Amino acid sequence: ATWPERLAVLDDELGALAARELTTGPPPAVVNAWRLLHRSRGAVPIGTLADTVGYSDRRLSTLFDAEIGLTPKTAARVIRFDRARRAIQAAAPGRMGRIAAEHGYADQSHLVRDFVAFSGRSPSKWLAEEFGNVQVKGAPADPD
Repeated sequence: ATWPERLAVLDDELGALAARELTTGPPPAVVNAWRLLHRSRGAVPIGTLADTVGYSDRRLSTLFDAEIGLTPKTAARVIRFDRARRAIQAAAPGRMGRIAAEHGYADQSHLVRDFVAFSGRSPSKWLAEEFGNVQVKGAPADPD
């Protein structure tokens, strides 16, 4: 009947809701979808992923985005990008096309597009800036 009583009820309800959220974790469909994406190295088609976990593409994307902050499609791109980035870092120069094919990209330009989207620079520029082991065209040579 009073404002303090109303606020106490609201506080109890919100506290119970927060406690329930902390103990329940993400929905099992999101956890399973993440595991499948990770296991497939980002290669499972999103329609197949949604069918496997029992949701429509749209519903899975909504849940996934709410829990992880990315849609399943974007998460798959990040997973592929991360694997390709590690391979680029470890590879000899000139293997970009092969790395793109080995990591699920249609071609080298698609790998470079994702690389720029996620890192802000091309693979060769990223290598040069991060590790100093690649000469970027047009960049001055290191005097040392």
